[in-house]
Amino acid sequence: MKSFFQILLIIIMVVVGFFFYKKYFVQNQVEKLISTEIDKDINFKNTDNVINKFKYEVKLVDNGRFEIKAESSKVESNNDGENISMNDVVAIFIDKINREIEIRSNKANFNTTSNNINFFGDIEVKYLNNLILADKLDFNYINNNIKIHENIFYKGSYGSVQADNIEINLTTRNLRVFMNNQNDRIKIISNR
Repeated sequence: MKSFFQILLIIIMVVVGFFFYKKYFVQNQVEKLISTEIDKDINFKNTDNVINKFKYEVKLVDNGRFEIKAESSKVESNNDGENISMNDVVAIFIDKINREIEIRSNKANFNTTSNNINFFGDIEVKYLNNLILADKLDFNYINNNIKIHENIFYKGSYGSVQADNIEINLTTRNLRVFMNNQNDRIKIISNR
């Protein structure tokens, strides 16, 4: 009986030793796969600082966040830090209660120091059942607001609006629509 317990203890020690060795001394294939996937996602070409499939996430002041993705981008250094010029851009702003504003554009410039982004070229902004089309959009990280300008067309469930500027405060969700010249009028077409 005594030898039975000794053999049982030896078997238990071997099994525990085997699992200890596997856990702490052998690299998992899962870790290898993750590092390979990361290498594929951030694909630098030559010395041009070109990145394919760029993705970046930032926490906003009001517990919201934004995520920006681009098919291709180029990193450029300047006096302000680094700027990233992006093509085929999709940005999603999510507030603290998970409401989303989606922005699509042909191009954008992202300042990594200030986290400000300038979108330009066929901009499309979607929020709930609303759609805004424009030529330019600026996101100011510090003020947590979006300014949409140049050739703006807004279409919502109540109608459409043509104006020069739209400002959206991402914290309060307040919207301000105005013209560059105070004598010009905002064009509103109602569906009702």
